[in-house]
Amino acid sequence: MSKRVLVAMSGGVDSTVAAYLMKLQNCDITAVNLQMHPDTPVDETLIESCRMLNIPLIIRNCQQEFFEKVLLPGAKEYASGRTPNPCCECNAALKFHELFAAANELGIDTVVTGHYAALVYDNGIVKLGSAKDRSKDQSYFLYRLTQAELARCCFPLGQMTKTEVRGFAAEAKLICASRPDSQDACFQIPGECCGDTLSRLCRIRGKQGRFIYQGKTVGRHTGIHRYTIGQRQGLGVALGVPAYIKSINARKGDIELCTNPAELECSIFRITRANWQHIPSAPDQRMEVKVRYRTKSAGGFYQAETETSGIVTLEAPQRAVTPGQAAVFYDSDGFLCGGGVIELLSSEAVLENSQPQ
Repeated sequence: MSKRVLVAMSGGVDSTVAAYLMKLQNCDITAVNLQMHPDTPVDETLIESCRMLNIPLIIRNCQQEFFEKVLLPGAKEYASGRTPNPCCECNAALKFHELFAAANELGIDTVVTGHYAALVYDNGIVKLGSAKDRSKDQSYFLYRLTQAELARCCFPLGQMTKTEVRGFAAEAKLICASRPDSQDACFQIPGECCGDTLSRLCRIRGKQGRFIYQGKTVGRHTGIHRYTIGQRQGLGVALGVPAYIKSINARKGDIELCTNPAELECSIFRITRANWQHIPSAPDQRMEVKVRYRTKSAGGFYQAETETSGIVTLEAPQRAVTPGQAAVFYDSDGFLCGGGVIELLSSEAVLENSQPQ
């Protein structure tokens, strides 16, 4: 009997090639498309791809769930002066939740997606590793998945580069072969910052206020939801030298600027809402820490406070460690251990936690 799988399909090249690869393995495939945006018709490329592959397509309406679980919380975070990572939240709270729900309804165990990530089984533990194509690796965005969820996942693109995926699609004459990749969050309007898009969609604006440099007002802004720690472009402030956002006061609406990049550095912070896919062999084991998706990882250590929170100490300071972003940890073998949401510590807490124990 053919293995039954549920494949998440968007109409793009990644998910379509993932489905085609499962087809080559003689799997019994059902495709599901999650409709998350109102007034958006079903993608014609998706329909045609499913027809070419001769697989049934289920459309699952998730518009209300997407608004309540992803857009609205994200807008509130931006309005509070923080910088959320909606994709991390969406994967756990919406996408995989809905995919597993659809699979359960159909009596299917395995969920297949076009994510660039690798799965390895090690003594009963499922480990999530980086993709072969490090420039496309998406393991960072999957840190909130649990062991039980990973055990039901299949990521067939984990051992392929993007170039190989496109070449494979072209050779198979898939209609999506030359379709361009999306560059921003799926809800983001081109040319508009993420905070502005969420503010408009959810009708939640951050407080207006002042740009402050060395205690003096040097300009005004129309809402803190448009800004993030470390930002340099688009400030509209002329100081004669490059200026960076150092901190955001959500209560007052004040944004503090600095001109010395060293002032943006941070080596100790807290994470909350921690999720651990597997625990390193030693509690004090050194891990590689990514404080944003596109930043290079840095060595660091984790000291648990509770089951879901703890203090992260980096071996070398990192720039623009930002409240609301995800800090994700990898072990020495490159497997994802877990992650959490960044919270900055007060100066007093930093001094206390930096003292020898």
